[in-house]
Amino acid sequence: MSYVDRHLLSQERVVYRARLSRVVFALPLGMLVAAAALPLVGGAALGLGALLALFALAYGVRAWMRYAGAEFAVTDRRVIMKLGLIRRMSLEIVLERVESLIVEQGVLGRVFDFGSVSIVGTGGTKDPFHLIADPLGFRRAVQEQLARPSRG
Repeated sequence: MSYVDRHLLSQERVVYRARLSRVVFALPLGMLVAAAALPLVGGAALGLGALLALFALAYGVRAWMRYAGAEFAVTDRRVIMKLGLIRRMSLEIVLERVESLIVEQGVLGRVFDFGSVSIVGTGGTKDPFHLIADPLGFRRAVQEQLARPSRG
């Protein structure tokens, strides 16, 4: 059972779920491709390729832990964001306390549909979460819940 599902309030329902973008796997995948290409060069490149493959494996495990440990949800009452499998950081903010959402996407983010989402709450708190898949969909889901006539 997911973190979000375990921490729902009574009668609260999830209206939108998001994940980290799979772009978190780009670096280890690129390293693995480079490691596979190095033996084609020949000579000492074989040892370098094996070393690079080990680094790719380490970064791949780290990326998987980051991907598997991230959950983002919009419910009919709150926004819930959680990062981490071992060391956990979470944000749960009641919709009435959300003042605005900021979505930042660079060129690659627009192409591959990922970006950073910052939730600005009352009191000036600003909590950024990076590499979220479909950040505009996440923002839309929050805005739709905020626009509902009654959230009780």
